[in-house]
Amino acid sequence: MQPAKDEELLRVKKVDAFFYPLRGIPTMVLYLEDDREFKMFHIPQEIVLIVNKLQGKEEYEQVLGFDRRESIYDVLYDVMSFSTNIKDSIKNVINRIIIDDVIREYGVYVATVEFKFDGIIIEKKLIPSHAVALALLFDRPIFIRRKLVDEQEKEENKEGEGT
Repeated sequence: MQPAKDEELLRVKKVDAFFYPLRGIPTMVLYLEDDREFKMFHIPQEIVLIVNKLQGKEEYEQVLGFDRRESIYDVLYDVMSFSTNIKDSIKNVINRIIIDDVIREYGVYVATVEFKFDGIIIEKKLIPSHAVALALLFDRPIFIRRKLVDEQEKEENKEGEGT
């Protein structure tokens, strides 16, 4: 896909991560500026945990009884708690996160993380749930390509009709 233009993007207002009831599927819901939702399923469990930790909701750790080896996100969270200099340094390098593509044959989304060094933007492709966690850790904006939201909504409507 071509790089997204700003008018093709929707800003994320809020993020929720949880284990979908009954089946326990790790899920992330991104609430958008146009009041729609963008959903990602089967995200890594540690992403659900760090998103909830960042939001002050640590109940999953106790309820699920996970093997609580720490992830890189836990380490970053702890390091940032001790040093605002490190947090500010990284925050100033991350420009924004954009969920902007899908690999259809695998059924997975792709995110672009823009890093800015001396006015030069360097883009890296990441797993979207990891990119969202990075954005939440460093308080950076998250965007989604409108076309992906439209496609997901269309697919959900098809499923709702039973076709």
